[in-house]
Amino acid sequence: MSRAYKILAPLHTLRRILPLLWQSSRKWTLLSTVLMALEVAFGLAVLYLLKQLVDVVTELLGSDAAAEGVGPVLWYVVLTGGCTLAFLASRAMSSLAREAQGLLVADYIDQEIHSRAVRADLAFYESPRYFDTLQRARQTGNQRPVQVVGNLMMLIKNSLMLAAIVVLIVTINWLLLPVLLVAIVPALLVRIHFTRYLYEWQRQRTQMERRASYLDWLMTSDIHAKELRLNQLGDYLRQSYADLRGLIRGERMRITQRRTRVELAVGSIATIAFFSALAYLAWLTAEGRNSVGDLVLFLLIFQRAQSMGQELVQEIAKLYEDHLYVGLLFEFLDIRPAIAEPEHPVPVPAQSREGIRFEQVGFQYPGTDKMVLRNIDLSIRPGQIVALVGANGSGKTSLIKLLCRLYDPTSGRITLDGVDIREYGLEEYRRVFSVIFQDYGRYAATVRENIRFGDIRQPVDTPSVEEAAIKAGADPFIQGLTAGYDTPLTRMFDDGQEISIGQWQKIALARAFMHRSNVIILDEPTSALDPGAEFELFENFRERIDHRAALVISHRLSTVRMADYIYVLDQGVVCEEGTHEELIRQQGMYCDLFSRQAYHYRKVEV
Repeated sequence: MSRAYKILAPLHTLRRILPLLWQSSRKWTLLSTVLMALEVAFGLAVLYLLKQLVDVVTELLGSDAAAEGVGPVLWYVVLTGGCTLAFLASRAMSSLAREAQGLLVADYIDQEIHSRAVRADLAFYESPRYFDTLQRARQTGNQRPVQVVGNLMMLIKNSLMLAAIVVLIVTINWLLLPVLLVAIVPALLVRIHFTRYLYEWQRQRTQMERRASYLDWLMTSDIHAKELRLNQLGDYLRQSYADLRGLIRGERMRITQRRTRVELAVGSIATIAFFSALAYLAWLTAEGRNSVGDLVLFLLIFQRAQSMGQELVQEIAKLYEDHLYVGLLFEFLDIRPAIAEPEHPVPVPAQSREGIRFEQVGFQYPGTDKMVLRNIDLSIRPGQIVALVGANGSGKTSLIKLLCRLYDPTSGRITLDGVDIREYGLEEYRRVFSVIFQDYGRYAATVRENIRFGDIRQPVDTPSVEEAAIKAGADPFIQGLTAGYDTPLTRMFDDGQEISIGQWQKIALARAFMHRSNVIILDEPTSALDPGAEFELFENFRERIDHRAALVISHRLSTVRMADYIYVLDQGVVCEEGTHEELIRQQGMYCDLFSRQAYHYRKVEV
């Protein structure tokens, strides 16, 4: 990266931020700009009027008609006072406008982050890169874009006021200018150096910060509370967290200590230069080569100039720092999903005629070399119940992700009614399915909302919620809750109520039944249900799903026995397929698994 690019990079960041400000808060952006300009104008006017006032007073003190010249002095005092009041008013209103602008921009940035997060590919969520990028975007904060523009405006203001002060110093003695440079430039270089150094350190420590946050979550969340206490993990996790935070704190303190030492040295040099200049000017005054007024004016102005210089250094350093961190925000906002809408989507058929087919489908997760699915040929016809059987890690859940187009196949294709699913509109295609995953969601919301999330397009008071709950066998226990379907679940918020894992699974089943899709997908739908509830669910399963097509994954082969067709997956390959009776006759893997599970249920003859 060239030096010129590094110097001009903050301007590139500014070019990207200005449209964000305009889109989020046009009125307040214009108002804050105008008020900032007025603040600068009145501030410069105060400096100019002070200089004029000093000149008038000095001229009167050196003349014999001091009494007659009181009028102009009072006039300049009134003007200076009026401009000072106007400066204070414009500064206060400018601060108000910037705060209002900041709130609007912060909300807009949050919306942009949420928009990218919900549209990002599933592959992004299943990689450390997602967590690192999102963590950095969150650490950047939604106020950074506003800070960049605010810092730039303050930089312009202080630069103009400092330029006016420089002109006043030149009127005293131009040899004093190098002293001002010594007081400002080294401090600026030190700030920029350590800003960059701290940014690089924080970027490298993103995963460590995230690991510390994870340990904090483990110790404070309710999900692991039981195991943490029973296994006495509390002290171990506390110590692990303390070690991580200690390491991070120690590295941060070493950087801060180094910066403090260098800034102290630079500040000492600037102070020595100032008092040297003061001594030189006092000597000139004692020699009669300068007036006492010049000495007093230097003391007042240089102190103001040094203060302005320090503010200028801070603003430039902040602008550079904001440029670095806003880059992290834009890194996340620049994410675009690889799985996107086709340019000319084919309409999804309301009712499928041929069904779904996997044609020689192969798949490997992005960033890996291992094929998790190979040469898969599989079909789900309209109204057909298909079961997937296989050991853990055989590729069953990966196949569902491909079917729902959460990923695209590495090779081969998947078709719906003979059309490649990549040619359909993404959202409309996904509405073909209702899905319950193994790791189904448990939302801190009411029972009604938890079920309605299965088809959010339905109105809040839709009777479909109760109908779905009845089909899932959840209605009896829901009626026994404190507020029925309006009972908040989990105690994360006030008035929440906890339910069992089995009851949660029934809620998740109801959510899958809620959407009137063409295909329903159930991934281990009864893993937390008791045998009685499982039997009731599958006893009249075809009627429960209204004779729709279904794909069922289950390790309980008594469950999949009712399927019309069964596929057996082993290490990503379909090794057997057929009806239950056909697979039993083949005496293969399915027969062996079924025999093992049925062994303890057979009657033993005495």
